[in-house]
Amino acid sequence: MSTKELVAEAIALPLSERVYMAQALWQSIDSNLSDSPEQDSLRDAIRRDGELESGVVVGRTHEEVMQAARKAIGCG
Repeated sequence: MSTKELVAEAIALPLSERVYMAQALWQSIDSNLSDSPEQDSLRDAIRRDGELESGVVVGRTHEEVMQAARKAIGCG
């Protein structure tokens, strides 16, 4: 089975099974990386996702981020 076929079948799964599959794939990526900048980035992303999920931090909308970026470079 090709990767494209596998992805198509995975997308057709019910949401709960797709979430389970995504988590399993994510964990396999994290556990198979040696100590590297990529692994550090993945750990940081997982930590930050947990912070957002728990409400410890509050995210910003795309528009808020873009407005802050424009202000930072003097365009807004």
